[in-house]
Amino acid sequence: MTQQSRSGGSPAERAEALLTRSRSRFLQALREAAEEVIHHPDWLEAFTGAAGECFDELASRRPGRSPEDAHGLTASRMNLVHDNEADYSIALINLDQRLHDYCGRDLAALHMRMRMQLVGTPVVLQDESPLGTESVCRALRGLKEAERLSATEAQGLLQQLEEPLRRHLSGFYRAFEHELANEGLGSRVRGRPQHLEPDPEASEAPDSPAARVKLGIHPVDALRLSVLARHKGKPQPQPAGGLDRSLASALIDRIEAWLGERQQYGAGVPVSLGASELGALLSPVKAAAVEVVETICGYAFEAPRLPPAFRSLIARLRVPLLRLALRSETLLAAERHAALRLVDQIANLGRTLAPDCSPDLPVCRGLLTIVNTLVQAPRISDKDFEAALGSVEALILSRQRSAIARAAAFKSEVERMERRDVALQHACRALYLVIGHANPSPVRNFLENYWVHVIAKVAYRHGSDSAEWATRLHTANRLLASVDDSQGGRSLQRRVAEIPYLIEELKEGLTWVGLTESRIWDALAPCMALHANLIAGKPAPEFVPRRSSCRPTLGSRSEKTGLKVLKHKQYVPGELPLPPAWAALEVGDTVSVALPDGSVMRGFVAMLAPLRQVILIADGDHNMQLAITARALSQQVELPETQLFRPASIVDEAASNKLVQP
Repeated sequence: MTQQSRSGGSPAERAEALLTRSRSRFLQALREAAEEVIHHPDWLEAFTGAAGECFDELASRRPGRSPEDAHGLTASRMNLVHDNEADYSIALINLDQRLHDYCGRDLAALHMRMRMQLVGTPVVLQDESPLGTESVCRALRGLKEAERLSATEAQGLLQQLEEPLRRHLSGFYRAFEHELANEGLGSRVRGRPQHLEPDPEASEAPDSPAARVKLGIHPVDALRLSVLARHKGKPQPQPAGGLDRSLASALIDRIEAWLGERQQYGAGVPVSLGASELGALLSPVKAAAVEVVETICGYAFEAPRLPPAFRSLIARLRVPLLRLALRSETLLAAERHAALRLVDQIANLGRTLAPDCSPDLPVCRGLLTIVNTLVQAPRISDKDFEAALGSVEALILSRQRSAIARAAAFKSEVERMERRDVALQHACRALYLVIGHANPSPVRNFLENYWVHVIAKVAYRHGSDSAEWATRLHTANRLLASVDDSQGGRSLQRRVAEIPYLIEELKEGLTWVGLTESRIWDALAPCMALHANLIAGKPAPEFVPRRSSCRPTLGSRSEKTGLKVLKHKQYVPGELPLPPAWAALEVGDTVSVALPDGSVMRGFVAMLAPLRQVILIADGDHNMQLAITARALSQQVELPETQLFRPASIVDEAASNKLVQP
């Protein structure tokens, strides 16, 4: 199938085509994995059929729709855990967690890619991917029920299938994400045009500057050629073509003296050299170099992304750059000159700082010292700018290394924070599978807001394969079953007999995580009121859901001055994937992250925890650090102030802008 056929049609047709294709590829990967272990055709059909049903359910859900609206599935059918087979249910939960740990990053990248492709279509994927490990484990549950396997037989099958599933799923996730990325379907995101319309003027005038840029000529070279063409078409003053070397040198000296006088005004040259009477005496080659320099400096002085302190720095560079343009033979050579690289380095650094950054920052003072060296040079040369570029690069590198060195003191804190966040992730994942898409109720509210912390502490202290883990999950399942009769009639006497023991287990768990007795009773009161009404045969009390915020919480570590933390403290359902560029962060990358209190943290990636679930960002100028979990960062990247800075050339931007808007 060609890219055009895949991407054509209405938004609804494109969405349907993508879902159909992903469903087919997903079921194919599952079947290939299962065929390594299962040799019964009926079993394979039952397995892939159940996976297909789960895919359809998760792919068709919309925000605000109730579980019953999705293919008529009830909450009990969507619930993974069955009270009468707790061991097998917990084995499924643990398998899901191991598969998710192994394939999670690849799955998150694919899910993010699919959600991007579906922007602007009627389909809105939820946080849980229809291609995810939940679909796999629920398909295994469906296979067990369809073939009426015993719990022992089913657990043995899980053990045999785990390795093939890991291998085939991870390969499928990677391959399919790369396939979608290579097709370029993401051009539709947020209404971007799929292609650029051809420029009629460019097609009619192949030698125009814009045409040269489109043909691959470098912007600075295109601007140089444009200026040369313009000057060659003008009548030249008589002296310009016939000056001998001594007179030409005297003219350059006179222009430099004029520039020095203008420098005393403070902000640089208030009048354009190229437009002045002296500028008219320059040869076309020198005039082109002067115009390129003035274009760059003028563009930088108006650049909104540069702080005023950095605009002033580049304005102060204007005279040394113009002096160099009069004397250098290589300023506009094919290989980027040190002077132009210097401007790019200063601009790239400025873009990473706060818009209102103080000129008194050490890095700003250091840059000003380097620029002043160029301003005071008696006779400017290429070597002066090469030395200045080396000094700026050393200053930037030293600033980065100092920030990373300051952050090293928080290594143990970052690693401990990651272990806690991974434990909370495991707890959220397990509860998500236990609860399914059950309707809001006091029981669900209790599990999501309180019991999740008990399970997370078990995962942190004992691991998700421990007996304590299974016990706490079993308690959660029993609590759900105590208010659900859909799995078969539960007699009033049995419910009355079990509830006191269940309440004691819940109280013990909440005490273990540090809740006071009054808070424990506040947490349990809605559940106990529901139990009392059910036992008395009365309708359930009116319930107003208390959903915890899914947004991360900003805090600080008083024992570690300068360290803030941004993480989730509550139950968070579904996937929170990082965009691919952010998932590939490395130490030394420069970023800014918007924080919930309205501030913005700017700095370097100073440390990545072992599992890359916590990133430590260090400010380059102050003793300030931010430890942020990957899940929290995945939500903050939605904000415009959160940016990943990559080197860009303000020199090229200025030249391109001049060509487009002469």
